[in-house]
Amino acid sequence: MRDNLLLCVTLCFIAGASTAFHAHGMLRHQPLICEALPLLLVLAIIAWRLPRRHAPLTTLPFFFLAGLLHTHLALQPNSDSHHISNRITARTQVTLVGRIVAMPEFDGDKTRFELAIESLLIHDRTARSPFQPSRGSILLSVPGRLAPEFTPGTMTMVVATVDRIRNYQTPGAFDYRLQMAAKSLRCSGWISSTSAVLLVGDSNNSFWRTLRFVPEQVRQRIAQALDHQFEADLAGLYQALLIGSLSNVSPQLLEAFKENGTFHILSISGLHFSLLGLFSTALFTFLLKRSQWLLLHTHVPTLALALTAPLLFFYTFIAGLNIPAIRALAMALLVLFAVILRRQRSLLPLIAAAALVVLAISPLALFTASFQLSFAAVLSINLIYPRLPILISDADTEHAWYKQLQTGLKTVQSLLYVSLAATAGTVPILLYHFNRFSLIGPLMNLLIEPLLCLWALPFGLVAIPFIWLAPDLSHVLFYLGSLGIELAVGMTNWADGFSFASVWTITPNIWEIVLYVSLLWLLLQRRLTMRRTLLTASLTVLLLGLFTRGLWRPPTRDELAVYFLDIGQGTATLLQLPGGKNILVDGGGYRTERFDPGQSIIAPFLWRQRIWRLDDLIVTHPHGDHYNGLPFVVGRFKPRRLIVNDDPGKEPAYDRFLSKVRQAGIPIQTAVAGGFLQQDNMLRVHCLGMPGLLDNASWSTNDRSLVLHVQYGKHGFLLPADIGIPSENRLLQSPVPLRAEVLLAPHHGSRTSGGPDFIAAVDPALIVVSTGQRQGISLPLSAHLERWRQKNILALITAQDGTITCRTDGNTLRVSSFNGKCFDFDAVTGKFVEKKRGLKEKILCGILNN
Repeated sequence: MRDNLLLCVTLCFIAGASTAFHAHGMLRHQPLICEALPLLLVLAIIAWRLPRRHAPLTTLPFFFLAGLLHTHLALQPNSDSHHISNRITARTQVTLVGRIVAMPEFDGDKTRFELAIESLLIHDRTARSPFQPSRGSILLSVPGRLAPEFTPGTMTMVVATVDRIRNYQTPGAFDYRLQMAAKSLRCSGWISSTSAVLLVGDSNNSFWRTLRFVPEQVRQRIAQALDHQFEADLAGLYQALLIGSLSNVSPQLLEAFKENGTFHILSISGLHFSLLGLFSTALFTFLLKRSQWLLLHTHVPTLALALTAPLLFFYTFIAGLNIPAIRALAMALLVLFAVILRRQRSLLPLIAAAALVVLAISPLALFTASFQLSFAAVLSINLIYPRLPILISDADTEHAWYKQLQTGLKTVQSLLYVSLAATAGTVPILLYHFNRFSLIGPLMNLLIEPLLCLWALPFGLVAIPFIWLAPDLSHVLFYLGSLGIELAVGMTNWADGFSFASVWTITPNIWEIVLYVSLLWLLLQRRLTMRRTLLTASLTVLLLGLFTRGLWRPPTRDELAVYFLDIGQGTATLLQLPGGKNILVDGGGYRTERFDPGQSIIAPFLWRQRIWRLDDLIVTHPHGDHYNGLPFVVGRFKPRRLIVNDDPGKEPAYDRFLSKVRQAGIPIQTAVAGGFLQQDNMLRVHCLGMPGLLDNASWSTNDRSLVLHVQYGKHGFLLPADIGIPSENRLLQSPVPLRAEVLLAPHHGSRTSGGPDFIAAVDPALIVVSTGQRQGISLPLSAHLERWRQKNILALITAQDGTITCRTDGNTLRVSSFNGKCFDFDAVTGKFVEKKRGLKEKILCGILNN
C-alpha cells in the first residue's frame, strides 16, 4: 500500500466526497466540523505513536475526512448575505451591474454569457428600491448575438428576469444544477432583447484586473476569427478543438459525432496538451541552443520544459477551464515535473495526483460525467492497453519498405488499441449517464482522430499567434486545417446512416457495473487457466442475463405504480401495471431545437426504471405539450400500439409524429368512451371519454381529450388530460365511474378546468398538478389551491415536488415525491397522512435520486 500511497489517498478522498454527496441532507455544517476536530486529534496521536514506516497510512482517514468536509461545504448554500443566490429566491425581474467574466457564446439562436455581479436593483412595484451591493456570478441568455464590444472584463448593465437554477426533478434526468454548481453558478436569467444589455463606464479598472481577463479576450478573438472565415458548423468544430466551445455546432452534427463514438475528440484533452507541449519544447530547445552561454551553464532540455509550463497554463485558460482541460494540465505539469526531477515511472500516481488537484479545486466535479469519463479513459488506457496482445511484431528483415509497412501497421494497431481500451473502460459510465455507446466507435476513432487531432489541430495551434502577427498567414493555416475537418465531417455524416452505429440501453445498476469490471479484469489476465475461463464464461452469461432480462422476461409485479413525471409545462404519466406491462400516457413539454423532453427526461426515466419496451403509448389529444417528446420515445421503445382520440389536430408536428409511428409498423387505435384498454380481476384501465360522449365536432381540442380511469383493487386514479369545465359537466351527466383517490389536475390546474362539481364527484384525496416554472406561467390557479386546501385535499405540484410516485397493492396506497415527501392513505378518514422517514430511508432516497 505504501508503494501506491498517492492512489490510496485519492481513493479515500473520493470515498469521503461520495459519502458527503449522497448523505448531505442528513449532515449539518456545525456538528460535522465539531466532530471532525477530535478525530483529527486522534489521528495525530496515532501517527505520533506508530512506527515511522507505518505513519503514512494515517493519512488515509485524514483524506477521507478532507473529502467529506470539502464536498459537504461545496454543497451548502453560500453564507454571504450579499450573494446573488441569497438575494434571489424566486423568479424576479432585476437590473444587474457587473463584469462579463467569460467569452459570450452564440449558438445561432441566443447568446449566453457569465456576469460577475457588483450590484443589483430589484424591480419592486410597491417601493422604490435602491441599487444594492451584491456578489457572485450568474449565467445570462439573450436572443440574438451581442455586439463585438461586449468582451470579457467589460462593465455591463442588464435588465433580466432571474431565478435560481433548477432541475427537472425526475430520476435519470440530467443534473444541470449540479453541473452549474461545479462552476460556482447558482442563478440564471433571461434578457428579453439585446437592447437591454448596455455598456457601463468603468472607473475601477486596474492593471491586474485587466490582466485577469486577457485569456478570455484571446479566446473570444480566436472565435471571431474563425466565425469570419468559415460557415457555422466548420467554425464551431474548429472552436471546439482550439478553445473548447461547442455552442456554434448544430445539434444535428453533434448528434452525428455522438452516434459514431467520436464526440470526445471535440473536447480539450491530453492530446491537445501533448501536441502543444511537444511543439513548445521543440521550439524552446531550438532557440535556447542558439546561445553558447546557456549551453555551457544550463541544462537546455530542462529549461525548455520549464518554459513550456506557462504556455500550458495559458492554454488551459483559453480552453475555458473545463474539467478535461484541468485534468490534462495537471497531468502535463506533473509529467514535466517528473521529467525534470528524473522521477518518471508509472502513470498511476500521476493520474491520482491529477484527480486530487481537480477535486481540490472543484469537489463537485467528481459527480459530473465529464470528470468520470475523462479519468476513466486515461486510467483504462494505462491499465488495459499494455495487456492487449501484440499482433504485429518486429520481423527480422533488411527490406526498408517492409519495415516502413510494419511501422505503419504497428501505429494503426496502437491507435486501435488505445480506442478499444478507452471504450472498454468508459462503457459503464456512458451507459449510466447517457444510456448509449457506439459499436463503431473504435473504428471511427481510427479514421477521424488523425484528421482532427493530427491535421486540423496542429495547423490551428500554429495559426493562433498569427491572428495578431500576420492575419493573412493565419487564414491560410486555418484553411489548411479546415480540410481535415471537412473530411472528418464527411466521414461522420457517412457513418451516421448506419442503423447499428450506436446502441441505446437501460441504465445499469451498481451490481452490473461491478460484474462488468470483474469480467474485464479476468479477461485481461495474461494466464487464463481453466478455472478462470469457466469463471469468465459464467460471469459473461450472468451479466448479459441480468442486463437484458427485461427483453426476454419482463419482471412481474404485485402492485400498480403510477409516476407523474416532472417534465415542465407539459404532461407525462407512466403506468406500471401488475403483471409487468408498461403504459406511457402523454409525453410533452418545453421543447427547442437543442432540447427534446423525450430524449432528455422521459427516455432516461424509462431507462432508469429498466424498461426496454413500452406496451402501450397513449396520446390524449394533439397538443404539443402532450406529445412533442414522443417521437424519440417511439424510436427507442417501440410501443406495441399507439392509442389516440378521434381528433386529427391542427399541428403539422402531430402529423409527422403519426407518420413516424406508421413507418415503424406500430398499429394506431382510436379509443372511445366505455372501452377497456386493460382488464383483469382487480385491474381496469377504462376510457371514460371524450370520444363517444360528444355530439358534434365543435368542441375544442382540449375538451375532446381522452379521459382515463385506472382502478386497482380499492383505489382509483383519474387522468382527465386537458378537458375544460364543459367536458367535465358532460362526464357528470354520464354514468361513468369518476371517483378516484388520485386525480391528475385537468389542464394543469388552469382557470378553465377543475370545477367544484367535478372535484366533488371525483372526491380525490390527492390532486397532482403537472406544470412548469417557466416565465409567464402561473399554474395551478391560486383559487384552486385554496379551495382544495379548505376541503383538506392534498395537492402536489411537479414543478415544486418533482416526480410524484403512487404505489398500491389494491389495499394500501403510498405516495412519495422526488423532493422527499411521503404519504400513506388512511382508509378511515379517506385522506393522506404524511409519513416521517427514518435516516436509512433518507439516505436510500438520496442515493436513488442522485
